[in-house]
Amino acid sequence: VLEDLNACLDHRGEVFIPELRRSFRCAPGRFRLFGCQNPVHQGGGRKGLPKSFLNRFTQVHMNPLSEDDLALIVRSQHPGLPHNIVASMVRFNTCLAADRVTASFGEFNLRDIERWCGLMTAQQRAARRGEQEQGQHHHHHHQQQ
Repeated sequence: VLEDLNACLDHRGEVFIPELRRSFRCAPGRFRLFGCQNPVHQGGGRKGLPKSFLNRFTQVHMNPLSEDDLALIVRSQHPGLPHNIVASMVRFNTCLAADRVTASFGEFNLRDIERWCGLMTAQQRAARRGEQEQGQHHHHHHQQQ
């Protein structure tokens, strides 16, 4: 991946996508690449990027997301989940991070909260479908009598 990105940023100015068997030109002055990486010390044994690669970017360091930030993001992505449940999930995440329980398997972060919420939302939908099917079955049963 790094070599492919370097091909975009150096004199070649293009990237080859093997799945499409096609090269794409990166138009000078019109092409921008935004990259994100968590700090190297976070997560399980990630290697830092080469300095020659990092020098191609303007680095912006961000403060960690607060509980309020996390809750706002999660509520906007999963409006069907009750606010008190979202707050409890975010608090649980913060407690794990504070207790360093996660040290053996990395950080428990926004991506994990999002997955958790996705599972809860899917469960809610399945429960609603089950209730609807049960209601239709019950309604159909009464019509036959």
